[in-house]
Amino acid sequence: MDAYPRTGSILVFVSLLVLSVFGQDTGSQQCQDNACCVLGPPGIPGTNGVPGSNGIPGSPGLGGVDGEKGDRGLPGRPGKPGAKGEKGEPGTGAALPVLNIKQCAWQKLSDDRDHGKITECPFNKLSANSSLRVLWNGALRVTSTSGCCKRWYFTFNGMECSGPLPIEGLVFTNAGNGMNGLNIHRVSSIEGICSNVPKGPVNVELWVRNCEGISNSGNAYTGWNSVSRVIVEEIMLPNNSDDMK
Repeated sequence: MDAYPRTGSILVFVSLLVLSVFGQDTGSQQCQDNACCVLGPPGIPGTNGVPGSNGIPGSPGLGGVDGEKGDRGLPGRPGKPGAKGEKGEPGTGAALPVLNIKQCAWQKLSDDRDHGKITECPFNKLSANSSLRVLWNGALRVTSTSGCCKRWYFTFNGMECSGPLPIEGLVFTNAGNGMNGLNIHRVSSIEGICSNVPKGPVNVELWVRNCEGISNSGNAYTGWNSVSRVIVEEIMLPNNSDDMK
């Protein structure tokens, strides 16, 4: 009889303990479900994690389109003057682009006039800075019963040469001392260079007249019974080549 009550007491105690544990769990769950329990304070924040490694670089992007053309910039400032160069060699005159020469010829000019224009040779001058070289070649004569003189000369567009001086030739005859009516036709040359002739058409003419200061003019004859010619050539002269005395 004594053992029974002791065993029963133990069973009662275990049952109460089990009910007590399950009762607390059920009550705690019910308290959370009904939001009736008091929450505790937040925990201490955790520390930052270790930084991750860099990712793989991406591929280059596509090139952009060209922008619009900008406005023109302002002119820059002038540069400083350069050093003075050495003195150059003296020039020899510029060259013409082509050889420019002309010949006018007559089989028998046979001109008996004593005054005026004998003949002409038209020419086209290419440069304003060039000069003209002219040449007459043919027979000339002057005769009289006493001393006489004739002057043959070139003109350029109606004017005698002034750069530097006229181009002329004289024939003087003194028929005295028993040589009455001396009549000799001689081949003669009249040649010279004329500067300051304008560019373009130039009428080169040969004229005859009395010599200055001779009262007796005599009788002139040009180009008797032979070939006569006028040659005109355009040339470039060196600087300061016209030395007038």
